[in-house]
Amino acid sequence: MSWSKEEALTDPAVREALIFVSEFRFHLKDIPTEITIRLYRPLHSGRMVARRSHDLLIPNVTAPPAPDGEEIDGEGAALHLSINELVQTYNAARGQGLTPDGSWLKPSDQFC
Repeated sequence: MSWSKEEALTDPAVREALIFVSEFRFHLKDIPTEITIRLYRPLHSGRMVARRSHDLLIPNVTAPPAPDGEEIDGEGAALHLSINELVQTYNAARGQGLTPDGSWLKPSDQFC
């Protein structure tokens, strides 16, 4: 018998199966740490889930709400939402006159 990827993950013991779709790597200006965003598609959905390697935590700068693993329509929208959160926070800090620092990036506990 030949098994499809979807059939191989249909056992009731398997939960929250995701299919890896793509990976993107980049740096924020003047911060040497590489950031990785991975996009996944839940097994029985056409929507996307973004997982990011780092969060941006800057004292006295309020970050916009995180996508938090929400399912989003399309790769572009999922990537945009994940990057936009970082860029908005980064730009808010720069607008306050702060100098970029590697300590702003904290590894995400949702990324593996």
